[in-house]
Amino acid sequence: MSPGFPNKVPAVAAVDWGTTRLRVWLIDEAGNVLAERRGDDGLITAQAAGFSTILEGHLVAMGAPEAMPVIICGMAGSRQGWLEAPYVTVPAPIGAILAGAARIPGQRRDIRIVPGLAQRQADAPDVMRGEETQLAGAGLPAKGRHLVCMPGTHSKWVLVEDGAVAGFGTWPTGELFSVLAAHS
Repeated sequence: MSPGFPNKVPAVAAVDWGTTRLRVWLIDEAGNVLAERRGDDGLITAQAAGFSTILEGHLVAMGAPEAMPVIICGMAGSRQGWLEAPYVTVPAPIGAILAGAARIPGQRRDIRIVPGLAQRQADAPDVMRGEETQLAGAGLPAKGRHLVCMPGTHSKWVLVEDGAVAGFGTWPTGELFSVLAAHS
């Protein structure tokens, strides 16, 4: 047991590090969320204040054990982020996403950043960074063909075939709604 988490022990910190926002969850071995923090410490803020400083501040405030590993998705792995985690080219098995996680050197903790996915087709180039972790956690059957809609500012429609991302498309539906709602 850990102080602050009666009868539960956090096993990993999961971080979604976007351009403007940061979300951190402490998760136990069964996948239960034990604690959560959100803040305006996104990529833009972290570039100036320091990624390590911001992350450690949130983890300490949550009572995270010092040796607990951290897995990060989102813009912290972009070229402008903490450490670039190169895109995995599709088609690719969903397991290749986690296998491609880049380790942050020189840290006390084992901190890894999950890569995004790149579709390098000449007629439909596209990328995603952050949403790929939703696919990994979606619990899709290993066999079959599945079309996954991931709503957001830039919605993703992803085709998964037999456990591999076969392709995807990005649509600015959330962004378009925002523009129309504010200016129409």
